[in-house]
Amino acid sequence: MQTLRPLAVLALTLAMGSGMSPEIAAAQSHEGHDAAVAALVLNDGAKWQGDQNMIAGMTAIRDTMATNLDAIHTGTLSDDTAREITETVGSQVDFMIENCVLAPEVDEQFHLVLAQITDGTGLLEAGETEEGAVRIVQAVNAYGDHFQHPDWQPLD
Repeated sequence: MQTLRPLAVLALTLAMGSGMSPEIAAAQSHEGHDAAVAALVLNDGAKWQGDQNMIAGMTAIRDTMATNLDAIHTGTLSDDTAREITETVGSQVDFMIENCVLAPEVDEQFHLVLAQITDGTGLLEAGETEEGAVRIVQAVNAYGDHFQHPDWQPLD
């Protein structure tokens, strides 16, 4: 019934694979809106190097959010569109997790982005459309600030 509970399990699962303590992951999945994104750090001042699967998945998520940006900004994102975003974004997150070949230190940072994205999709599923969409956009922009991605453009 409560959508956020599976997201906490996902955050804990991601944390176990990344070496992050479950306590930190649980706190990040339940604290303020930008908890996971705020914890992102650069790689000694440089952006992290990912893989092609990460780039493909994040491009698809960014494109999905860009397509719906006007409706997000005006608060007119329909429930049907929110469901479509949840399905599309969720399938991309699944793809990236299933095909992850990132180095452990990169993976740890990337899981912070994924946790924020899944928090956003959980909010969309719970009917908190504006907050969920904004959370995903914030995660997408944080990703661009912290990971190398050719021709990446942040969302406004």
